[in-house]
Amino acid sequence: MTLPDGSLHTTERELLDLLGEVDPAESQAESMAAWEELLHVSGGLARVRPAPGEWSAQEVLAHLTAVELTNGLRYRAMLVEDSPALADYEMSDWARLLSGDAVDPGALMALFRALRSANLDFWANLDEAGRARTGIHSECGPETIDLRFRMLAGHDLMHLDQARRAVRWARAEG
Repeated sequence: MTLPDGSLHTTERELLDLLGEVDPAESQAESMAAWEELLHVSGGLARVRPAPGEWSAQEVLAHLTAVELTNGLRYRAMLVEDSPALADYEMSDWARLLSGDAVDPGALMALFRALRSANLDFWANLDEAGRARTGIHSECGPETIDLRFRMLAGHDLMHLDQARRAVRWARAEG
């Protein structure tokens, strides 16, 4: 319900379609465990880019960690302010802070786990009125906490698949 005609922005629709009818909190909790397993079994392959300009699995995790941080702030602003502008950010800049060779994958996973857990706890404690609170996205228009949380669950699935493909590629090429 973000466009003037009441329809969803294309990006919103695509992410919701990836999630389907799955509970977004369950999906996000399950993907946390999937990330831990992926990092455990991939070892150093998590740092390998499948092609120039494509992200390694660790860079994907860095992106999702930045998403958890920024959207955690967005959720909370939406809850306490009346229709705040949702802070825009350049995701590649944020991910770069979390993805260099000096970044320990275990520390990155710990940060992701902490941020994701905090956002899942936040979600679990929201009532229907809280989930209906809105913010204004610069490209997509008004979004509720509920819509944003469900979209990010789809976004999460998309990137987990991307990371798995990167590790499979690295394993096949190694």
